[in-house]
Amino acid sequence: MILTTLGYGQNFFPPVTNYSTRDYNAASQNWGLSTNKDGVLFVANNEGLLRFDGQRWEVFTLPNHTTIRSVYCQGDRVYTGSYEEFGYWTTTETGDLQYTSLTHLIDATFENEEFWQIGSIGDTVYFRSFGKFYDYDGKKIEAHEPGFVITAMDQHDDDLYLGSNGGKLYRFRNNQIDTLTTATVNPSAIIELSSFNGKILAGTRRTGIFIFENTSLKPWGNAALTQFLETNELNKIQPVNDELLILGTVKGGIAYYNTRTGNLKNHFRQNGLQNNTVLSLHKAGSKIWIGLDNGIDLVLPDTAVQYFLDNTGELGAVYDLVFFNGATYAGTNTGVHKITDAGIRFIPGSQGQVWKFTTIKNRLFINHNLGLFELKNDQLDLVTGSSGSYGLVSIPKTNQFLNYTYNGLRRFHFEQNEFKILPLDETKPGPVEKVLFENSQNFWAAHPYKGFYRAALDLPRQKITNSESYDDLGGLSAYKTHIYEIEGQIAFYNAGDWYRYNSINDTLEDFKDLKNYQSYALLNDQDNFYWFKNRKGNGLIYTDFKKDSLHIVEPLLESRIVKNYETVIQQNDSIFYITLNEGFGRINLNRLRADHDQSSVQPPLLTGLETADNIRSITSKTFEIAYKDAVNLTIAVAAPSLHDPSFVYELSNGMKGTLSRNLSFQNLTAGNYTLNIWSFNKGAKSEQPLTLNFTVLRPWYLSNLMLCVYVILLLGVVMLIAYINRQKLNKHRRELELKLIKEQDRKNQIAERNKLLQEINAKRKELANTTYLAAKRNSSLIDIKNELEEVKEKGGNPKKVSNIQNKINHIIDAKDNWKVFETTFKEINDEFFQKLLEDHPGLSSKDLKLCAYLKMNLATKEIAPLMAISVRGVEIHRYRLRKKLGLKSGKNLSKFLIKNY
Repeated sequence: MILTTLGYGQNFFPPVTNYSTRDYNAASQNWGLSTNKDGVLFVANNEGLLRFDGQRWEVFTLPNHTTIRSVYCQGDRVYTGSYEEFGYWTTTETGDLQYTSLTHLIDATFENEEFWQIGSIGDTVYFRSFGKFYDYDGKKIEAHEPGFVITAMDQHDDDLYLGSNGGKLYRFRNNQIDTLTTATVNPSAIIELSSFNGKILAGTRRTGIFIFENTSLKPWGNAALTQFLETNELNKIQPVNDELLILGTVKGGIAYYNTRTGNLKNHFRQNGLQNNTVLSLHKAGSKIWIGLDNGIDLVLPDTAVQYFLDNTGELGAVYDLVFFNGATYAGTNTGVHKITDAGIRFIPGSQGQVWKFTTIKNRLFINHNLGLFELKNDQLDLVTGSSGSYGLVSIPKTNQFLNYTYNGLRRFHFEQNEFKILPLDETKPGPVEKVLFENSQNFWAAHPYKGFYRAALDLPRQKITNSESYDDLGGLSAYKTHIYEIEGQIAFYNAGDWYRYNSINDTLEDFKDLKNYQSYALLNDQDNFYWFKNRKGNGLIYTDFKKDSLHIVEPLLESRIVKNYETVIQQNDSIFYITLNEGFGRINLNRLRADHDQSSVQPPLLTGLETADNIRSITSKTFEIAYKDAVNLTIAVAAPSLHDPSFVYELSNGMKGTLSRNLSFQNLTAGNYTLNIWSFNKGAKSEQPLTLNFTVLRPWYLSNLMLCVYVILLLGVVMLIAYINRQKLNKHRRELELKLIKEQDRKNQIAERNKLLQEINAKRKELANTTYLAAKRNSSLIDIKNELEEVKEKGGNPKKVSNIQNKINHIIDAKDNWKVFETTFKEINDEFFQKLLEDHPGLSSKDLKLCAYLKMNLATKEIAPLMAISVRGVEIHRYRLRKKLGLKSGKNLSKFLIKNY
């Protein structure tokens, strides 16, 4: 966007938004413009019908792909005219446009006609070609052939007016065409008709504009307007309000003509438009759309921010403005420029950087790279040139001033209209970019590159004292610090953060009252109102920290601003100026407040709705989405009547954010959602949101049918588990019963074994006792036998003694004794003899007897009686048995038998 003032004095222009063929992706020529009730723009283009909702461009072609020459919106229809074709477009459920031709309703001849204009009166729509015009009442079409070349058409007071190639004006009323003009003041073709303040204006190509009064056309407008149109050729007329007309030309772009003041200013190729040939104009609210021979442009004539720009490069970057003696002076990086209605004039001798203007008692001082100057009769008069000057500040309660310069401070005294330098002792002079007095004695001084300091001004001693430097504060992240006074407090801006001076603690602390202004630097403070600029992004804020707060985001301003040297200058209560590269902007505060009225912010419109696999209807704000389609949900919104809006949204699941074109959600879970979207424009938000209520359906595997299946399956699984558990329980019970039975059997076996062991032990004891008694008995019997032998030897009755001895021997050798022993022994040692004989088959019955006695661990003396032999006989028998068993000497025979058998 480029603006300037070439030959028209100090005129301010609104910003221009350019839409090139690359933006709208169609042909260059745009023959007609129209907007519907929502502000959506429709354009008659060589390639078809363009639609622009403020966010996105779309192209729709006719079935025969011919050029569209005219377009007109009425109700929910968009009428278009082309070569041998006219009809209307309607919006489908998905937001596309569908065309319906009306030419089949025409009964008259219809050849080589091209429809250049469409209008309506009531419900009747009129289509104009050069030879005829047609009216359509919604059912039928009637053709009218006036007998002259129709070059213009307009609706006025419920009548249809026609302009002819011969310069005459006609009226169509009650199905009859009447000639309205009789005089021949205008011999040129009427190429445009327009209603303005209750009158009809007729425009000609080169002879100017005429007004219809008293059956004649009379010249209208001042000489400058007529001369401009003679040179640039009128093509279109668009009233803006009761005073302002915008005129589209063939050669000179557009002209703004104020009928009250006669002021004329021109927007053209060199100062903003893409092309000088205007094919169409259309007013939509505060917007003026311009259809060009190459592209489409948009201007907002009543916008709050307008611009005075110079694209010649002469002006340079503007650092300060001042209104002095009826003129405007701009201090720039190239010098001082005087701006009047006559144009821009450079002040001779002012070459170089100008930092700031200072006005003292109707005298203008210039803080210049070469020193301090005073402007006298548009010439610079040097005050001091010892060092470059940043600015002048008044010393409180005196007529003195401090001049802060490239090389320290200078003191001046203003008396009897004279500006005199006074001595000032400064211990360590250095560059000072700004001085701010805390009170009549103490002041703060900022270095242009590094740090700042606080000092006291001792006027009686003409020196600076108690200087305390803040070059290296740990909390400050940048070298350069800006110093301001805000709400009576000394404030510091450093790399986006705000601090304030605590005079009680003599320290710097966070300025918590400015926590919402991080990254915003202060540009101007007057009458407790403050201008802040976002240093890390876009936007200006005007605020009083209480109720009044306005936000400005203006693309042209952002692109032109002098970064880090922005300055806002107040002219009056409503008008402010901001310095820019190659010019400055003018901000109308009253208009800005009106723009920030929430009621004027259009709520968003739903213009598109797409899911993962299909395009959805936009006719309903309540809808359902299949779970598989919720993988990607794209919502397109627009606010066509607003200029460059943004949008904020809030989803009921807690998601929120901003968007400029489309809003996309991925992988939404099943459930009900409410989405609210608000338009946001010029710092104001729409009162009413666009509200969408939608449901993401459950996936097929969570449908009601599947849930029933799941319940049945769950019940089946539960029953199966119950059955399995019951079976397991039964099995476990059986296992427990078997275990109990086995345990009982084991216990019974143990009991039986214990009983058996007890019986064995009893038998062992019984055997042992029996054996012991038998041994004792045999031993006693042997003793008796031996005593009888002695009796026999001493002469006793030998026969009787022998008989007694035989009886004793019979008792000792009785086989019944051994059988009883053997039976009892086998009961205790079941397989003893069997195993012993298996291992040693050569053992005799006496050997087995001895083994049995040894098994019982009987001593040799105990064995001898039982076997009816002597002890010596037993020892010999044991010796022989050892050999039979293959035992080595030294190995205990009894232990061997006990262990192995």
